[in-house]
Amino acid sequence: MSNLNYTTRTEGQTKINTIIWTVPNFVNLLENKSTREFRTEKPKDPSADPIYSRFHLKMLFLGRDNDIIEIYYLSPIPVFLKSILTVCLKRFEERSIVIKEYHTVQANKWQYLATLFKRDIAGFDGRDIFLLSDGSLRLKFQFIVTNDIKVDYSNVPEAQLSNDFENLLNNGLFSDITMKSAEGNEYKVHKAVLASRSVVLKAHFEHNTTECHTNIVESPLEAEVLTEVLTFIYSDKAPRVDDMPEKLLAAADFYELSRLKSLCEEALHKKLTVENAIETLQLADLHSAKILKQLTLEFIKDGQAKLITKTEGWAKVKSVELIKTIYTYIMTDDVEADIK
Repeated sequence: MSNLNYTTRTEGQTKINTIIWTVPNFVNLLENKSTREFRTEKPKDPSADPIYSRFHLKMLFLGRDNDIIEIYYLSPIPVFLKSILTVCLKRFEERSIVIKEYHTVQANKWQYLATLFKRDIAGFDGRDIFLLSDGSLRLKFQFIVTNDIKVDYSNVPEAQLSNDFENLLNNGLFSDITMKSAEGNEYKVHKAVLASRSVVLKAHFEHNTTECHTNIVESPLEAEVLTEVLTFIYSDKAPRVDDMPEKLLAAADFYELSRLKSLCEEALHKKLTVENAIETLQLADLHSAKILKQLTLEFIKDGQAKLITKTEGWAKVKSVELIKTIYTYIMTDDVEADIK
């Protein structure tokens, strides 16, 4: 059972929501490998409790030994906010973990905020200890909401717009160009939509290219991958990202679709195991997926290195640079700790 303290104060057009979330006996929660998710509790009647009718919080526990903890929040209404996460330490000290500048947040959709690592929380390596004296983990969230920028409080228009554009892809109405998959499957699409979403596709139409004369874009992607890429371009949705994150990551990198790339990194991160860590690191390196690369290196460093060297993926590694990257990352903090 966790403890939640919620306070708000108003400064002009800005409302500052401060939430202090205390989770007792957090080490026990980490050691329980069946724990995959932990949330702030909602009352049966949210309208009767103003605290829980505001922001809602959750943790996702990832990795074989709960090595990675992802923090999420949910707002019941659309808002324009700045978010700050701080860990409360012993002796009333605090450490800022993440600051996200002002951005629009949709209603009732979980928003990723930060990633914590087991080794930092529990201090297994003798460095930072994020736990209080009684073993509790205390996190302080600040959601600074401003009314200076108006936010549409209806989710319907946004959802409708997404659906309308997806229908435009499906029915090919007023299409002015054809896109072909590697197998030759044809898709009736629209230059304006493609160009507005991808600088790579935009370049096909800006110059005296073959595509300008033929009105045909030849894609190297397989049909199932191209279908998903076009669905994302038109609707900003990636319904099959969990089914083929590796292929979609390569496609997102090829067409420079940054948000799709982030969704793929998140999906691959959630599937990270000792057995696939090396393949995931190679994939992240190949497609410049910096966040995924960082999280995978952290996973390897966090007590998994010896196990990973016994996997089939490690046996197939041919890149000296990759091995050097892993070794350097594992050793850096250890060397610094010895110096200190």
